[in-house]
Amino acid sequence: MAGQKARLTDEIEASLNADAMLLHDAELARLRAEAASLRSRYKAALSQIDRERERADALLSLRGLKATSQPLTKSVKGAKHDATMVVLLSDIHCEETVRPETVNGRNSYDLDVCQRRLDELQERFFTMLDHERQLVKIERVVLWFGGDLISGMIHPELAEENSLHPLAAVRWIGERLRGFLDTVADNAKEIVVATSCGNHGRTTEKLRTNETDTSYEHHLYLTMRAAETRRNVRWQIGEGHLNYLDLDGFRIRFCHGHAVRYQGGIGGIHVPLNKAIAAWDATERADLTCLGHWHQFSWSRAGRYVSNGSMIGHSAYSVRIKATYEPPCQAAIVIDHGRKEVTRAYPLFCDRDLRQEIK
Repeated sequence: MAGQKARLTDEIEASLNADAMLLHDAELARLRAEAASLRSRYKAALSQIDRERERADALLSLRGLKATSQPLTKSVKGAKHDATMVVLLSDIHCEETVRPETVNGRNSYDLDVCQRRLDELQERFFTMLDHERQLVKIERVVLWFGGDLISGMIHPELAEENSLHPLAAVRWIGERLRGFLDTVADNAKEIVVATSCGNHGRTTEKLRTNETDTSYEHHLYLTMRAAETRRNVRWQIGEGHLNYLDLDGFRIRFCHGHAVRYQGGIGGIHVPLNKAIAAWDATERADLTCLGHWHQFSWSRAGRYVSNGSMIGHSAYSVRIKATYEPPCQAAIVIDHGRKEVTRAYPLFCDRDLRQEIK
């Protein structure tokens, strides 16, 4: 009996000793891990101190530098290249109605809104013209009337909801274009008006190749040219789909853009437009192609094109075709004839009162 008790006591003591060793080893492992972490952090801190010391030394080495200035030479102060500013006016769709509830509250459009956006466009254009004249000599302005100035009644919903019939809409927008043209003519030595027909302002149900013969807008251009009285305004009305304008050797190709086929592929209109430009260049080359129709501003220096935005902005049709939202804008381009290239192209936004317009 005494022997059994002794063996039991030895087993208990051995078990206790084993538990104690486990606890001891676990604590030792924890302390070693903590020490390793502290060593790593210590090394990182030393590295950071070295970097900060190097930075401080570099900053101290710059102390005592004295400013040197070189006055502008006469050639720098006085030399300004001749340049032309081009303004793209297209896709206004003046009489079309956009109700906020049809575009998730992103836009609203009617004749009053169109008038405010035209006023905003004119204000921004002259602001940018004054700015660009600080850099280059701009005496010539090109105005492109690029089509889809009206929406017409080519779709049933347009016939139902437009504010004006096509002829009335043409007269309405014609009066505003005349006012804009006259104001620009008062502020520039030479004005060139280039034109293109859109796909909306037509008298036929379907598009035809003789689009100028069936275009309300083309008739408007001819009427405005016939009534022109200003000696500094020259009209170049496009009689075909492509209208080429030569500016001292720099050639611009204007077209509305509906001949470019785009089905929503990756890369947007860039790929089909570059293919179209290559095809057109094979017959008659241009240094720049300007177009509208797609309601999206884009400038590609490599592709040599500027795509215009729209005055109407987002519409129910835009939602249906899954078009990306873009605020209402038109485009301005600066052509530096000294460098023989486009040095600037940017949108002229005309939606300053967009929040007030959406009711």
